[in-house]
Amino acid sequence: MDREGNSLRMIASFILGVGATLTLVVFYQAANFDGEKSLEKLSFGNGTVNATHQEQSPFSELAPLLKRVADEDRTIIMTSVNWACAKPGSLLDLFLQSFQTGEKINHFLKHLLIIAFDPPTFKRCKSVHPFCYQIKVNVNFTAEQTFNSNGYIDLVWSKIELQRYILELGYNFLFTDVDILWFRNPFKHVTVYADMTTSSDQYNGDPDDISNPQNTGFFYVKSNNRTIEMMRFWHDARKRFPPDHEQNIFSKIKHELADSHGINIQFVDPIYFTGFCQYSADLTKVCTVHSNCCGDGLGAKLHDLRDLMDYWKNYTTLPTEEKNNNKWYTWTKHVRQCNPVQW
Repeated sequence: MDREGNSLRMIASFILGVGATLTLVVFYQAANFDGEKSLEKLSFGNGTVNATHQEQSPFSELAPLLKRVADEDRTIIMTSVNWACAKPGSLLDLFLQSFQTGEKINHFLKHLLIIAFDPPTFKRCKSVHPFCYQIKVNVNFTAEQTFNSNGYIDLVWSKIELQRYILELGYNFLFTDVDILWFRNPFKHVTVYADMTTSSDQYNGDPDDISNPQNTGFFYVKSNNRTIEMMRFWHDARKRFPPDHEQNIFSKIKHELADSHGINIQFVDPIYFTGFCQYSADLTKVCTVHSNCCGDGLGAKLHDLRDLMDYWKNYTTLPTEEKNNNKWYTWTKHVRQCNPVQW
């Protein structure tokens, strides 16, 4: 009996020793866990975390740059350009200028990441902005990509794949098309509890109504398991509805995302995020202006955005009482070359 008791005590001591050793190992690994590096090797989906090889992603070199660009809340602002939009005197110059002329928003340039789709664009970007990244794709994106062309569709889907990778690394993002002028801080109108906050071409007055037509040229996404799966589901839906661009396909799947995947989508009144589709009549509130619904090409967008930039500069130099004069509330007359296109 004593011999059996001694044996049991020895076995129990061994088990306790192994358990203590494993506990120390786990504690040591947790204490030395580098969240930034570990997130680079993880892919989130269906509420679980699955290990993947970092080298499998075509965007693996992006992680160190994101760490430099992100603000204290792990949020980045991002836009994407090809050479037609980035060459001197084109949309990129006007876009960057708007941060300088806007109301206390120039600090956002420190958190702006510009995605270049070709080597000339990347070189040009580096000459005007510190944070540039060249996406490596087997498509020539140098020339202007007209709306709904094959090149345009490939470009926007490459952007969706990259955005999912950014979310997987634990960063929130606000994507802005480069044909948007920034005048005020748009984050004031991003809903805290929403997974996705987006502009709308034809806003119906209800920010919670999923039937609002979204404009994915300007939208914010919070990084969590739901939104990572949303981006995966969105990208995969391309196979269900070929050939089409990402905004139209999002319209076809957004009810599924809300109902089946629990995605909370908020739409912002165009009085704040305005554009050529649906103008804000109050210049005292507008944060951004998008040259959407313009089917007349890059030249027409540049012409009308430059007019709006000049108009804004004149407005900002006025005394407060003159800014509140009604004549500054209407500026639709400055859209002269972009004939409205209703999608």
